[in-house]
Amino acid sequence: MNTRHILLLLTLFIALRAEGATVRVTAVENGRTLVVERHGKSERVTLAGVAVTDDASARTMLEWTLVSRWVSLEQTSGGHFVYRSPDALFINRELVLRGFARATLSGIEPVSHVPVTYLGTLDLPAPTPAVRNASGSRTGSAPSSRRSTSRSRRPGRRR
Repeated sequence: MNTRHILLLLTLFIALRAEGATVRVTAVENGRTLVVERHGKSERVTLAGVAVTDDASARTMLEWTLVSRWVSLEQTSGGHFVYRSPDALFINRELVLRGFARATLSGIEPVSHVPVTYLGTLDLPAPTPAVRNASGSRTGSAPSSRRSTSRSRRPGRRR
């Protein structure tokens, strides 16, 4: 075997032994704790960087989006960052986005501003105010609240 093959096998071996491997979620304990199956054993995983504010809704969301699905775990201080596979949905941030939790670590809080590109400006004329004349009727360009009582005919329609 040449050096490339040995290097490839070594890389694959290390990648398979990494702790950030994909695991299957089997249950949800509460709005912040998941039960996963790793190497045939059940293990509790706590989400990092979130303080759950609505436990019932957070639990329902986690059950709906994660039970019987594969997730990737990234260990941090105080818990794990959880990414759903294969779409890489960041579950910790999703709890914050939906309002079920508050972010306690930087990087979890979603971006609060949306970049907008303007293609030009709109320069509309100011509306003229409605004025009542001597007879009490309205004049000007302000819309009237009265509807016309005459029936209009649609073009092309016969009676």
